[in-house]
Amino acid sequence: MRHRLLPAALRWLAALLVLRVLAATLANYPDYFPPDFDALFLQGREATFAGAYRIAFYAHVVTAPVVLVTGLLLMSRAVLRRRRLHRVLGRVHVGVLLGVVLPSGAVMARHAFGGAAAGVSFLLLSVVTGACAVVGVVHARGGRFDRHRAWMTRCYVLLCSAVALRLMSGAAGLIGVASPEAAYVGAAWASWLLPLAGFEVIERWRRAVTGSRPGSP
Repeated sequence: MRHRLLPAALRWLAALLVLRVLAATLANYPDYFPPDFDALFLQGREATFAGAYRIAFYAHVVTAPVVLVTGLLLMSRAVLRRRRLHRVLGRVHVGVLLGVVLPSGAVMARHAFGGAAAGVSFLLLSVVTGACAVVGVVHARGGRFDRHRAWMTRCYVLLCSAVALRLMSGAAGLIGVASPEAAYVGAAWASWLLPLAGFEVIERWRRAVTGSRPGSP
């Protein structure tokens, strides 16, 4: 029973954090339509807010909430029991993720606050997230559902780096760090490397407790 309670509690906590940050993000939409360059995220971006970056920005801010919400639904036990609904939501989730969210994020990474150090992190994050999604789909098609679950959970953990980044950046602002740019670069890397490492630890603990193997059904 204990090995089930901890993951369940972590899922609920993660869901609450995702919804809280998602609500805060949606509340910023009036600053984006039309763009307000006095708003926090758009400050100093007048020169780059054109062409490919402008298209990528709007594509990203509109579709990122879609993959966050569909990801939450896909991990719900109620949706897992309804295979047809799970399959449809999964296709929407992966399609929007690979077709819009990750490519637009890669374009935006070129002009990330913090320069190349943060941009490389976001670009690598897009590549790793996409790889996890593709591997997860391959395992689902092959009927290896335990592996599918693990890889798609990794994918969602990486997607939630946006939530972790916002929390870390907010914390840095509250404590008044000496170099906001350096703090942002650190948060850009930590926001996905630390949660991913945490998932791997929990996943291995789960397997050890249940006696399951990575490829077991």
